[in-house]
Amino acid sequence: MRTLPLIALLLFACTKENDPKDDTDTGSDTSEDTDSGSADVVPNGGNYTISSSINHNACGDWGPSFNDSINGFELKITFPDDDTARFHWVNVQDCPRDGAMVTCSTDEPLVLDDYAPDNDARIMYEDVTSLTWETAEKASGSWTVDLSCEGSQCELIAEINEDTYPCTIFMNWDLTRNSQ
Repeated sequence: MRTLPLIALLLFACTKENDPKDDTDTGSDTSEDTDSGSADVVPNGGNYTISSSINHNACGDWGPSFNDSINGFELKITFPDDDTARFHWVNVQDCPRDGAMVTCSTDEPLVLDDYAPDNDARIMYEDVTSLTWETAEKASGSWTVDLSCEGSQCELIAEINEDTYPCTIFMNWDLTRNSQ
């Protein structure tokens, strides 16, 4: 089985330039949670624990590896302005925010596994994280990972790994803000 230690740290490595705004803003506010729907929820910044489970896996051993790498992971999220959610991975990623909804994605396919110099196959990934805050302290949504292969020997690598490319993994996410 493949191991992908802290793959989440790698998945968000491709980000736009870091916003020069002050990263110390936690985005916390004093508003109360509402029952009128997520449109009125103002998310609080802070450390969130991710609970991840596989919804659908078409990528063999990659699915459990990705899920295991993020399930239970703690992620700091801040909200420096009304239009931005900042995910504090190893490389900070600013994501578009629309009220209580945040969507993040890689800007381009990134290398996950390079089989050089033995062959020219490279496993590539792209991902999208979609979250909606139901309360100021809790969010849910999905993490979608798309894998593909580039190179003339992709069929050989797919056969050896008993995988098929391209493939997609869908994971359900629940985030809970840790008490500060």
